[in-house]
Amino acid sequence: MKRGKRRKIKNNTLHIFVVYTLSIIFVSVFLITFLTIKNQCSKLKNDIIELRKATSTNTSIVKKLQSDKDFFSSEQYISSQVKDIMIAIAPEPEIINMKNE
Repeated sequence: MKRGKRRKIKNNTLHIFVVYTLSIIFVSVFLITFLTIKNQCSKLKNDIIELRKATSTNTSIVKKLQSDKDFFSSEQYISSQVKDIMIAIAPEPEIINMKNE
């Protein structure tokens, strides 16, 4: 009976060791996975904030460029820039010959 008890004690000890080792491995994998996901979420939040800032900055730049485009393509601006260079010439009359046949 001593042999049976020893085997039982050895098997029980081995069982406890396996359960303990697997528990440590499971907890370690869980914590590593949890921290990895948490870090990814933090990174994504920071990326979203940066993209929103960039979008607002780019929107203001686009609005400024649009207003500049409207100003530079306006008739008033073009006229003010070319008034010294361009001279208005009266159109020459055209002579139209009409023959009655």
